[in-house]
Amino acid sequence: MIDLHLHLDGSLSKEDFIYLLNKEGMSIPDDFPSCIRVPKGCTSLEEYLERFDLPCSLMQSKENLRFVIRSLINRLHALGYIYAEIRFASQLHTKKGLSQKEVIEAVLEGLKEGLIGKKDFDANLILCCMRQADDEINKETIKAVIEINDPKIVAIDLAGPEAYRPSLYYKALFKYALDNKQNVIIHAGEACGNDSIMGAIDIGAKRIGHGVHLSFDQASIKKVKDNNIYFEFCPTSNLQTTSLPDYESVPLKEFREHDIPVTINSDNMTVSHTDVVKEFRNLYLTFNLSKDDIYYYLNNSIEASFISGVDKYKMRYLLNERIDDFYERIIKSHH
Repeated sequence: MIDLHLHLDGSLSKEDFIYLLNKEGMSIPDDFPSCIRVPKGCTSLEEYLERFDLPCSLMQSKENLRFVIRSLINRLHALGYIYAEIRFASQLHTKKGLSQKEVIEAVLEGLKEGLIGKKDFDANLILCCMRQADDEINKETIKAVIEINDPKIVAIDLAGPEAYRPSLYYKALFKYALDNKQNVIIHAGEACGNDSIMGAIDIGAKRIGHGVHLSFDQASIKKVKDNNIYFEFCPTSNLQTTSLPDYESVPLKEFREHDIPVTINSDNMTVSHTDVVKEFRNLYLTFNLSKDDIYYYLNNSIEASFISGVDKYKMRYLLNERIDDFYERIIKSHH
């Protein structure tokens, strides 16, 4: 399995929460663990994002940051993943005095510790700017990434409430990232429509987080194809935020008919109570996906990943070796 759209703060395990709450001398909430998952009847992306308050409060020290990324790496490896790109917003972890640079360095250290001895699995990091943050704070995120200059950081993202500001507002910010040779991803076309996606492409995005509200008009399709854009679908999350009404509404067929590459991802393993196996299971049950279909989407993830050509070749070899196992797990997991 491969996950390119996976938020660290939305993917702490129940065990992580209990360990960190005890460590920080905080009481376990009365409504635990329901308080760390999106509630039934969630009405918006904004309500969904409230689930991140508790995990972020526990991710304010270097030790805790190293712990949560190591834990996630161990769980992904145990689930049989072969690759993941894990994203987080360093600016959300500075409430107890850490600088953004210190936050990033702590997560990098934990990532590298977690990967030791993990055969046939690798992971990299993506740093998120936030739509609701001050411009200078977002620029500080990118500046810290440039200064650290570590190959395990592979892109800059823009996350947060999509309706807060249009994608084009961030043109100067992401020009700074692009001028400093950073890959760019933008959350777009989730809570907002096609204009948000087009704006994201205009400011340099190579991948679109979600993007399910793409309009299949000729001009939009041409812009997507001319810029070789990949889309990061997170179906369960989209249902929970009411971006889509049901799995039948996930535009898999429309994207494939127009030869626009889609990847399948979890978004937030704990908040959305999912993982990539569950995402594929739901799509398999909805669209009767074949093994070839599943291979197609996983291979899209390899092509979309921000790794070298040599590493993509190795990843494709692993996928070819394990596609039968992946397919069996998806088929059997719904029984």
